[in-house]
Amino acid sequence: MVRAMWRRRAGTTLVAMLGIVVALGLAEVGLRVVGFGDPVLYDNRAAWGYRPLPDQTRRRFGGARVHVNGLGTRGPDVGREPRDGARRVLFLGDSVTFGGTYVDDDALFSAVAAAAQHVPVEPLDAGVNAWGFENVLGLVQATGGFASDVWVLTALEDDFRREKTHIGEVPYFNVAPKTALAEVAVLAAYQLLGRYRVPKPENDIVALGRRNLSTVAAIVAAARTAGAKILLVWHPYEGALRWGQPEPNRAPYLAIDADARLDLHEAYGRASAPLYVDGMHLSVEGHRVAGEAIGTALAPILASLR
Repeated sequence: MVRAMWRRRAGTTLVAMLGIVVALGLAEVGLRVVGFGDPVLYDNRAAWGYRPLPDQTRRRFGGARVHVNGLGTRGPDVGREPRDGARRVLFLGDSVTFGGTYVDDDALFSAVAAAAQHVPVEPLDAGVNAWGFENVLGLVQATGGFASDVWVLTALEDDFRREKTHIGEVPYFNVAPKTALAEVAVLAAYQLLGRYRVPKPENDIVALGRRNLSTVAAIVAAARTAGAKILLVWHPYEGALRWGQPEPNRAPYLAIDADARLDLHEAYGRASAPLYVDGMHLSVEGHRVAGEAIGTALAPILASLR
């Protein structure tokens, strides 16, 4: 009787374990179909913190193509120097500029703005998820801006609350995860940890905002040292458009002495289709609207270079 009971228990345990294995296998397959399991990989550098490793292509959410060229910027393959007759435009910023892995390369506002020009343009999308202005400054100081003719720095209120971000502070990978489940586990752990964070004291936020404004001024100075023009773009939250959510750094940012400035409030306000996916990041339609507005602002700058 005892032996029979152990056999039944062993059989039940085996069936349960088999069920878990099957469930995990199905979950792995399902996650890979959705787009998990092969994330963009990043480096780990003192100068800029982290950015996508060069020469990688991914198919992610919704089949969106994410290609990182030999310079480590998102978009088409280019040489070290612009090709003959082409102008090079460097797009700088955080995840709003990077565009997310749910947006195809050709639909990014950097690509839309470049395609709207009457001269050949090589767009370099150097936006990186969760970057602050100190990361951007580190990149342009270390690289000189990749021989670009124009720099476009897109900012939003959240950027002014950030210090320099490092790879260990974000759920991104230097080495590919072995499974899609591992990628999801890292993302879930990051979200869970975020629930236990508290914001900095208000005095720190104000001081950090002032420091970041100085960093933006240093980025402008770096552009001039590199012989590039610079366009400062302001990207509002959805809440700022709909409900007047405060943006205390909007006016000071747009008052910085750059070659040109663009506030996307007006362009977004005229749009009828949804522009945001989460109140901050742009939908494909949002990228189109932003790209057209940035393209219009870019045109006279590029014309002045002829």
